[in-house]
Amino acid sequence: VTILLYGNLASIAGATTVTIEGGTVSQVLEYLSNLYGESFKEKLFDLNGKPRRFINIYINGRDYRFLQKTKTELSPDDEISIIPAVSGG
Repeated sequence: VTILLYGNLASIAGATTVTIEGGTVSQVLEYLSNLYGESFKEKLFDLNGKPRRFINIYINGRDYRFLQKTKTELSPDDEISIIPAVSGG
């Protein structure tokens, strides 16, 4: 699975693209959190361990919320974009 990271998540990871193996969105997110540490995990997950509301996750261009959320099964050729929402004015 190819992961595209944006914003502060890419800064923390030190990379914008990561290729990993993963069965579900949940497994991929956990793997990334373990790989990039506590700061990455805090930006990605809320206190309940769910992806934060302002983190947009797309699988092949489709919002994961309209699929099976973190239970969405992945194929090796899938592309996941993890994009923190930008605010300000």
